[in-house]
Amino acid sequence: MNTVPELAEQWTAWDDEDPLLRQLRLTVRQALAEADGSPERAWRALSELGVWDFGLPVAAGGLELGQTVLAMVCEEVGRSAQPVPLMGTFVALSLLSSSGSRPDLLERVRDGGLPVAVPGRLPGLSRASRFGGGLVWTPNGSGRTVRGTAGPFSVGVEPGALLVIAAGADGPCAGVVPLPDPTVALRLLADHGGGPTALAVLDGTPLPDDSVLFAGEAAERELTALGVRTAVYQAALLTGLTTATLRAVVDRVRSRRQFGTSVSRHQAPRLRVAGLLARLDAMRWSIVDAARCLDRGTLGGAEAAGLLALTAETALDVSRDAVHLHGAAGLARETTVASCYRRVAWEALRCGRPALLWEAAAGPELLL
Repeated sequence: MNTVPELAEQWTAWDDEDPLLRQLRLTVRQALAEADGSPERAWRALSELGVWDFGLPVAAGGLELGQTVLAMVCEEVGRSAQPVPLMGTFVALSLLSSSGSRPDLLERVRDGGLPVAVPGRLPGLSRASRFGGGLVWTPNGSGRTVRGTAGPFSVGVEPGALLVIAAGADGPCAGVVPLPDPTVALRLLADHGGGPTALAVLDGTPLPDDSVLFAGEAAERELTALGVRTAVYQAALLTGLTTATLRAVVDRVRSRRQFGTSVSRHQAPRLRVAGLLARLDAMRWSIVDAARCLDRGTLGGAEAAGLLALTAETALDVSRDAVHLHGAAGLARETTVASCYRRVAWEALRCGRPALLWEAAAGPELLL
């Protein structure tokens, strides 16, 4: 008798899931599966599906399918464990669409021809994580100069541009730096955090005025609002990575034998797997509810910060337990469990440490 539940259907069938959303989910999942582990093919598949138009307003030529659909895409990309610059591209699309100052760049990003990476932290929910990503700008004669080191971020697909969020004396600014640039160095990390991962070193990188999307108070307002949406996207991505981790663990528990019988028949691993599955389901339900609140315009910054803090802590805990359940083989870099564990370790911090997020969820620091 098989004592471990089948994951493929149990984790995707929701009784109240909209039929369109369910069909989109299956379409995105199939496209990512057909990529056969290639980040470049996965990126092309997402572009051919028109994923980059899903969240854009109809007035800008998008489909405006809502935040629930975007969160689903993030979860499915995490589930595939593909190291593509998904979050950076979604953030860039939002800022480019809101600013309206660079329609040429917006069109290239929408077509999938310009993958965009955000070095370092994504727009966060506390002031420290929202504007303190390690990059600093100073004024020059024709705009700004950016310096600093930020990362890590996935480079399974080579980025065509960086979306830099830098702090300065007159407030933050957000702008686009096309690549390659002689003042920008992408340094690959030797440990490969769940796929090709890099740091960006900006040494006097020019940021002309026409490349700045938002600056000063306007940047604060835009990044604050964007931080709420980004928290839900990042939580969904972490949930997908956790799903991939547990699928690999369940396969391992089913196939591994100990004392002449399958490990899945022993009570201790069965109970641990059941506990991890329950925590994953709680993550998924929370994200679905938060995405629906986003669509209704009722999700506040405190709720988003609490959601991301809980999801980040849960993803870290579950991935660590998954390595233990997988056994010594789970430490091998090429295994799915080890790859997801390494990636969760830094993805969980991209919007700020969970401790800071909990403070933002409970305190008055949030400027919303």
